[in-house]
Amino acid sequence: MEKSKQKYIAFVKIGSKGSGKLYEEIMKWKPNPLGGVKLLEASQTFGKWDFVVLFEADTNENALHFVGDIVKPIEGVIGTRTIPIAPLRSWGQT
Repeated sequence: MEKSKQKYIAFVKIGSKGSGKLYEEIMKWKPNPLGGVKLLEASQTFGKWDFVVLFEADTNENALHFVGDIVKPIEGVIGTRTIPIAPLRSWGQT
């Protein structure tokens, strides 16, 4: 039986010159950037946070490694917040 995966949203804040670099890096990411993590969607937002990344991880530790080792070191990233989520319903995804 496959271990269930927890979904997470990572909010990313960038400095005044960082959006281009973060966008370039997101476009390079593989669907499974590290063991136990599966990327689902990345979106640009407006307001306090500039980007959000929706992903699954098999452990909290792997979720933290993804954000800490892959997202935070990108030039221009000045803040992140990662929140585990419990989806209620999905439209358009099987």
